[in-house]
Amino acid sequence: MRVRVAWSCWALVVALLLSATPSGAATRPGRPGHPHNTRRARPVLVLRPVTRNQTRVLRTGTLKIRLVARHPVTIRLYAVSLASSQPGSGVVITGTRTLKVRPHHPRTVVLRLVASGRSELTACRGRTIEIRAVLLKGTPLRPAGGYRARRRLVGGPGVRRCPRVSGVGGQSYFGNNFGLLTSNPSQGGASNPLTNPDQGYGKCDPMDPAVCMQPWPNDYFTVPDSTTATGRRVNLDITSMPTNRGGKPIDPTDINRNDGFSPGSPIVTKVPGMDTPQAFARTGAVPITDIARTFDPNQPVVVLNTRTLQRQLIWTEIDSNPTDPTNVNLIIRPAANLDENTRYIVALRDMRNGSGNVLPPSDAFRTYRDRIPSTDAAVEGRRAHFEGLFNTLAAAGIDRQNLYLAWDFTVASERSLSERQLAIRNDAYAQLGDTNLTDLQAQGHAPAFSVTKVTDFTNKQNDPSGLAFNSKTQRQVEGTFTVPCYLNLPGCPPGSRFLYAPNETHGSPTWIPGNTMTAHFTCNIPYVALANGGARPALYGHGLFGSRDEVNQDQAQSMIQEHNFIYCATEWVGMACSDVSSPPFPSGPPTSPSEAQQIFTNLVAYGQDPNRQNTPNCDIPNAVSAEGDLSNFPSLVDRVDQAFVNFMYLGRLLIRPDGFSSSPAFQKNTDGVTAGPGIIDTRRLFYDGNSQGGIFGGALIALEPDLDRGVVGVPGMNYAVLLQRSSDFGTGAPPSPDPTNPGSVIPQYAYPLYQAYPNELERQLILSLMQQMWDHSDPNGLAAHMTTNPLPNTPPHHVLMQVGLGDHQVSNYAAETQARTIGAHARLPWADPGRYTERDPTFGIPPITQYPYDGSAITLWDIGPPRTAPCPSGDSPCGTAPAPTTNTPPLSGEDPHEFPRRSAAARQEKSDFLQIGGQVTNTCGSRPCYAGAWTGP
Repeated sequence: MRVRVAWSCWALVVALLLSATPSGAATRPGRPGHPHNTRRARPVLVLRPVTRNQTRVLRTGTLKIRLVARHPVTIRLYAVSLASSQPGSGVVITGTRTLKVRPHHPRTVVLRLVASGRSELTACRGRTIEIRAVLLKGTPLRPAGGYRARRRLVGGPGVRRCPRVSGVGGQSYFGNNFGLLTSNPSQGGASNPLTNPDQGYGKCDPMDPAVCMQPWPNDYFTVPDSTTATGRRVNLDITSMPTNRGGKPIDPTDINRNDGFSPGSPIVTKVPGMDTPQAFARTGAVPITDIARTFDPNQPVVVLNTRTLQRQLIWTEIDSNPTDPTNVNLIIRPAANLDENTRYIVALRDMRNGSGNVLPPSDAFRTYRDRIPSTDAAVEGRRAHFEGLFNTLAAAGIDRQNLYLAWDFTVASERSLSERQLAIRNDAYAQLGDTNLTDLQAQGHAPAFSVTKVTDFTNKQNDPSGLAFNSKTQRQVEGTFTVPCYLNLPGCPPGSRFLYAPNETHGSPTWIPGNTMTAHFTCNIPYVALANGGARPALYGHGLFGSRDEVNQDQAQSMIQEHNFIYCATEWVGMACSDVSSPPFPSGPPTSPSEAQQIFTNLVAYGQDPNRQNTPNCDIPNAVSAEGDLSNFPSLVDRVDQAFVNFMYLGRLLIRPDGFSSSPAFQKNTDGVTAGPGIIDTRRLFYDGNSQGGIFGGALIALEPDLDRGVVGVPGMNYAVLLQRSSDFGTGAPPSPDPTNPGSVIPQYAYPLYQAYPNELERQLILSLMQQMWDHSDPNGLAAHMTTNPLPNTPPHHVLMQVGLGDHQVSNYAAETQARTIGAHARLPWADPGRYTERDPTFGIPPITQYPYDGSAITLWDIGPPRTAPCPSGDSPCGTAPAPTTNTPPLSGEDPHEFPRRSAAARQEKSDFLQIGGQVTNTCGSRPCYAGAWTGP
């Protein structure tokens, strides 16, 4: 009977609690502007702190909370000690607990004190504690969030009394933005406290003493700026930057124009002791082979989106290039790009050494984690900021007591990442009389052009006409066209760069009125086009430091003849080399090692000559010069942005009636001179590019207003990921001369960079700094807007990615990251069992479930495993293994880089996609897609 009476009394108390109007923000729904002003909603969850005595809390190390729910819910609980009434403030004093709560079943929950809580409660008497509950699953009050309840503790052991907090008492709703300390009002919370007004000026972040600017990226190296979209601006000081062998620091001016960091930035820090494969395995950080482990509950490496409190999909690795473990950094890479204009927190916990022992945090970080008092004003100046991090991490279920290190950074905004490219694009089209770039209509007029050479071919061997034999291309048209030059030197030569208004910290480049560039084009017209007309026009993008002449590759000529295309190409100026025939430039392949060495020596000397004449259209010398002094790196990147305008003007020539269609060279005739019917279907433009053309092609597609479909062959994005995984870039080893290979004396691209910046420990930071500059030409900066979320005044696009399994030059991992970012779907089966090292290489990439498929897609083409036969190339063995899982290049087996484009099935897939209303079709049947001589196991 007593039990029944006791239970009846408790049921009455619960009923009263559930029916009572709670105090705080969530208890007065009638207030103007309140989210609940449409009705008086009872709370889903009621919390009541049970513990009252501060001395008892310290003695037992626990807090008790009584709770009851109206509906089934899953919640996360933790407690803070309040020092102010500001929303989101407070010191996290307990660990977190995640639990399911049954409706109408009251229960008592125990939270355990952590080191910071003991320090906090020992220092003060009569603290106010707040129990916070984050609602993870259930029926929340709108908007979704959590609850809190406060209690004033009594009887503390401290010697001084803490100030009383106003407004204490009761429970109330708080949203998902609690604990977020940022200067952007749209993200909620208070401004980000700085260490000092000159944050980062000539200073290093003591959180990682190994490298001055680590951990990286890091909001420690930003400042508030109300004129930017994020409310922050990168503020690197030249005295903190890495220096080259000559002692010259990298000039950060170009990077400081950004309002945040790269959306694909590698996240880098040194963890002493966790710097060997054994230690990495013991720690259990997300491996590249199983990125699904990002979401393991106890995953030791977490990148947290502070808007959503969701984890970012990542992989982690230790740098495999240094020979000395003391130079090995931990690298965290986004497996899909980070959200623009968003702050992230990086949390490392339970880092372990090779023996499996947990590594202690640095004293600098432990000062904040465990609330160790300091008399240093600079240290105390950052304490509130770190408490904000711990609050947000606790809400995400990450306990502060296990942290090895935590820091935050802000990703650049869409405006910052795209304003330069959009400004010059919009101005260039406005000069043609077209300002509405979303309608896929080529208004205005065509750019000025000139046909300088027409070459006709015959498809008959030993034709008495005297024409050269070509079985696929009937006519080649070459010429020039005029493009506005948006760089600072007349004619946009190699080495020129954007010109900005004086004293501007961000914004668009300035055009010098009248400054133009003469670009070159080569167009190939197949027999089928001259016979039947109606050829689809496509821009063709060439490979690394190549030229428009790549449009003459057999695969490109096969594509246009098989499927009735006209391919036109120009140079990716900035990373191209063409139209050169005099020293120091090679007129052809070197014929001896001494000649090859002399060519390279001449190129290096030319690139480093401040008085060089920038007349040849070759960017190699400038690239070599930029590698030796990365202060000059913007000259490479900015000229690639100029290439985008060049390609877009060439595209406009292909589809405007007053463009190429007005020239007899692009009409049905036998001589290229006599007027005749046009052969170009001018309704829509398309794009096809490979290698570098597949990389930069992604950025071009994001910007192009005249096309809505493009194919990127053997593509990827984010050079900070690509470089060290590319055989083109190499390992940085010195040349190894081979008398049978004259080109062997020419070093890999990594060699001059590594020679100029020899500090291995800084290398990952340097690659990331390069990426901050590269983002406005690398598709990494525009990937979020490449397909269905277009840039302003730009139509949406569809993209088909064709990838070669184990590609030696462009990493599959970079392509898979791009596919996740742009929303591409995967063609399955991906590959045969045993042909990939990942547990699920398409994790995070939805499958195509039905054909034809209307959307963006990624397909993988496999040339098979290493074997001795059949090898049509004559090489032995042929085939290739999956790429290494380390950040090193594949160097064995046959490079599959060229094979997808050579496959007739891949060309059919491209043709089905590159048409008005085109779709992704299944040209490989029920098995994986094969290329070369490989037809499967």
